Amino acid sequence: MAASRYGNRANVRYRSGTKRAIRRKQFLCLLVAMVLCVASGFAYYRKNVGGNVTEYAVKQGGATPTEAPVQVVERTDVAPYGLTLDRYAEGLSEDDMWMEEFEDNRERQVVKGIYISAEILNLKWNYLLDLLDTTELNAVVFDIKNDDGFITVKTDSQLLNSMTNTYPMIDTFQDKIRILKEHGVYLIARVVCFRDIRSVRSNESFGVHMKDGTLMKDSNGYTWMNPFNQETWEYLTEVGRVCAGFGFDEINFDYCRFSTDVKVKEADFGAEMTNENKEAAITGFVKYACENLKPLGVFVSVDVFGVVLSSTVDAAAVGQNYADMSSYLDYICPMVYPSHYSRGYYNIPIPDADPHGLIYNAMLDSKKVLAVNVAKGRCAQVRPWLQSFTATWVSGHITYGGPEIRAQIDATYEAGYEAGWQLWNATGKYSKDGLLEE
Repeated sequence: MAASRYGNRANVRYRSGTKRAIRRKQFLCLLVAMVLCVASGFAYYRKNVGGNVTEYAVKQGGATPTEAPVQVVERTDVAPYGLTLDRYAEGLSEDDMWMEEFEDNRERQVVKGIYISAEILNLKWNYLLDLLDTTELNAVVFDIKNDDGFITVKTDSQLLNSMTNTYPMIDTFQDKIRILKEHGVYLIARVVCFRDIRSVRSNESFGVHMKDGTLMKDSNGYTWMNPFNQETWEYLTEVGRVCAGFGFDEINFDYCRFSTDVKVKEADFGAEMTNENKEAAITGFVKYACENLKPLGVFVSVDVFGVVLSSTVDAAAVGQNYADMSSYLDYICPMVYPSHYSRGYYNIPIPDADPHGLIYNAMLDSKKVLAVNVAKGRCAQVRPWLQSFTATWVSGHITYGGPEIRAQIDATYEAGYEAGWQLWNATGKYSKDGLLEE
C-alpha cells in the first residue's frame, strides 16, 4: 500500500500541468504539518510538563531538579491490592493470632546501610571500615547466598553441604564479622532466593521445569527455584539459620518472587499459575521463614520491586503482595530506585532526574497500602533501598552524587518513615558526600 501511495504522488506533476501547482500543494502540505506539530507539542507540554514536580530542565546540564518543590500526586488509576478497610470486619482469624506467644526481645535500631558484594568486601575492606567509622552509616548488607546461588562461606549445615554450590569467597570471614561487631555495625545477610543457577544444578527437583522436563532458563540463562516447592522454602530458611549462627542481626531475602521471563508461560510449576496462587506461594515462604528465624533472635526482611506499591499488575506478575508480606516481616524493603520508573510516573517527566519527588510519592503509596496493617498493629517497618549509582542508560538521567543521595534520604523521612534506609551500588562505590559525619 505504501509503495502504491507514493507512486500516485509521484505522478502528480504530470497531471497538474505546471510546476507552480506542485509547489503550491507542497507548501500547503508543509504548512499543515507544521501547525499539527506545534499543536501536538503544546498539548504534550501541557500534559507532561506544565505544573509538574520539576521544571522540564531535566535535560543533561540543567539545574539540579532536587531543588524543585515537591508536588504530591494523588493517583486515581491504581487501587493497590483492592485494599478495603473492612478486612477485619468479621473479627480475628487464626492468622491474626500468628506467633502470638513469641516473646520478642530483639532490639531494633535505625539502619543506615550500604550493599557490598562478597568479592568487594575483600577488595575494599579498609575503605568500608572508614566509611562506617566516619559517616552516619551503621550497617552493611553483604552476600551469603549470592546472585548465582553460591553460598559464599563455609558452613556446618548438613543440608547446605549436601549441595555443590558452596564457594567460600570472603577471606577471614569470622574475623571480619568480629571486627564489624566491634565497630558497632549492624550486620545484614543478603540471601538471594528463587533466581538460582548453582542450587538448581545440585538439586534439579528444586527447579522450574519446562513441560518436556528440561530446566527452564530465562533470557539471561538463569534457572529458577520453584516457589511452589516447599523444599526450597526449607533450604532458603536453612541459609538464614546459618547466618543467625554466624552472628548476623538480620536476614534479607532478595529475588523473593517469580520470574517474569516469557518462558514462564510455557513452564510447568506443578500448580495453576493464578495471581492468587503466586502470591500465596511467596507470602507462604515469607511466613515460614519468619516462623523459623525470628525465634533465633534475628530480624527478617524481604526486598520487593518499588512498582508493586502502586501497580496491582506488577504485583501479580511477580507474586509480591506488599500488604500480606508486611503482616509477617520485621522489615520490608521496596527497591524504589528512581531510574527504574518509566517517564511520567507520578507525573514526573523523568523520575531519575527527580530523586526527591519520586521517593516521596512512592513512600506515600506505601503508607496507603499498609494503612490497614498499621491499624491492626501488625506491620513490617519500611526501610527502602535507595539509588546510589548513575543510570547512564536512562535518557535524561542525572549524575547521582551527594545531593541526590541526600534528597532520597530526606524524602523517606518526610514521608514519615524513620526505620532507616539502604543504599545500592553493585560496584561498591560510595561517597561520603551526602552522608552525615559521625
